[in-house]
Amino acid sequence: MDFQEAREVLNQFDWSAAIDVLLIAAAIFAAFRLLSRTRAITLLRGAVGLILVLVILGLALDLTAVNWILQNGLVALIVGAAVIFQPEIRRGLDLLGRTGIQDLLAHDPTEDTIDAVAEAATRMARERHGALIVFERETGLQDVVETGVPVDARVSSELIEGIFFPNSPLHDMATVVRGARVVAASCELPLADEVRGFGVRRLGTRHRAAVGITEQTDALTVIVSEETGEISVAQSGRLDRVARGTLLAQELHRRMERHPDGDNGEPAGLERVTNE
Repeated sequence: MDFQEAREVLNQFDWSAAIDVLLIAAAIFAAFRLLSRTRAITLLRGAVGLILVLVILGLALDLTAVNWILQNGLVALIVGAAVIFQPEIRRGLDLLGRTGIQDLLAHDPTEDTIDAVAEAATRMARERHGALIVFERETGLQDVVETGVPVDARVSSELIEGIFFPNSPLHDMATVVRGARVVAASCELPLADEVRGFGVRRLGTRHRAAVGITEQTDALTVIVSEETGEISVAQSGRLDRVARGTLLAQELHRRMERHPDGDNGEPAGLERVTNE
């Protein structure tokens, strides 16, 4: 496209065209936002990245076969994506019908949320009440949420302690925190297939579940052992024990502020439980 053709295209761009572009952009953004509540978003990101690489290579190196597939396979790719992500699309549309705009845009836990969870975990550790709390981050956990009991309540230390009070109906399995709200309790998590390193034989089902969900997503989990009263945090398949409960809030804030796969070192008060 030369300069003359570009100017002709711009001359045809009026207010109706602007509305058209904005509507399409909003639809794409909403679709990505809905899928972000599920683990399918990681697959979608990988697929989009692969297609972009193929497009760049095809144009730069004039790859005839690759360019032909990209030009003629768009419809097939769209249909294939609809089939592959059909459960996530249904789940996203259902979520859109049940939540408001504010809940849809909410994502990272607030400082008050982290402090409330840390306070509850510290008290539960003192009383030897077991707990497993999962913070949802970039990778959505809607499929995990749907295995549990809906709660949809603002996070508070009293709520967390009530959920995990011994013999309460919701104390088994995990509680999921999204933004500033507890979205569900008694949720099933995937167990880690193999936890290598020091202390493997001392890890129970709760700790294996905490590690398992962090192996598959970027979630951050907090575990309180009912046997020892120890508090641990799991991230990226790694389990660290917090030596003193008062350090939990500081550690959670530190991990929330950095990339899930990053490593800023281990501050004092943490003991490595599993080694890669």
